[in-house]
Amino acid sequence: MKKYYLHNGTESSGPFSFDELRAMKITKTTPVWFDGMEKWKYANDIEELKELVAVTPPPFQVEEKSIPQPTQTTSNATYLGLSKNTFITVIVVIVIASTIAINIIQNNRSEELEAKNKKTEIENRQFLLQQKEIEEKNKLIEEQKLAEEERNARDKKQAAIDRISEIESEMAVIKDNLDTAKEKLAKATNFKVLRTSNEKSEELKRIQTEIDDLEKQLEDLEAEQNRLNLELDKIN
Repeated sequence: MKKYYLHNGTESSGPFSFDELRAMKITKTTPVWFDGMEKWKYANDIEELKELVAVTPPPFQVEEKSIPQPTQTTSNATYLGLSKNTFITVIVVIVIASTIAINIIQNNRSEELEAKNKKTEIENRQFLLQQKEIEEKNKLIEEQKLAEEERNARDKKQAAIDRISEIESEMAVIKDNLDTAKEKLAKATNFKVLRTSNEKSEELKRIQTEIDDLEKQLEDLEAEQNRLNLELDKIN
């Protein structure tokens, strides 16, 4: 004969026969187990025990007449096909997402602006360095140019001084030759022995030509000397 065990939530009891269960007036929710079951079940879930389950009346309660409540249209209102709570939730999500997106955009713009500023700063530094290099190079070129001009001026001055010295020497020689030629001319003019008039004329003409050439050379040297002296005045 099948034997049944009961459980009151704390401990189990039994075994009981079917007739003993009938006398105990078990309820629908009384836990029952018997050999062959994998786990406990409620009495109402065991087919042969359904007729034993006692009907338990509900707790005593006076029925109250329900008073119809005014319909709150706002609770059932919809916005764009969404309930109020759903609509508010969507708006909040959109606002949060927009705020996050704006912050991300602002951060990206700030990073881009900072990167551009750094790039501009680097380019400005490079430009200033290039300008400084150009200025230093131009300064060096100018210094070299001035040094070259000073050197040329010194060389030119020295060349003028040397040439003036040479001119003075040449003029001294020419003056001596000129004096000698003039003496020859005086002697040839007064000398009459063993010469025809044509010979005397030719000799005087030759000596005069020599004197003219010497005077011309002396004049050219004096002009060159004056020019060199003017150049020296400018250089000084």
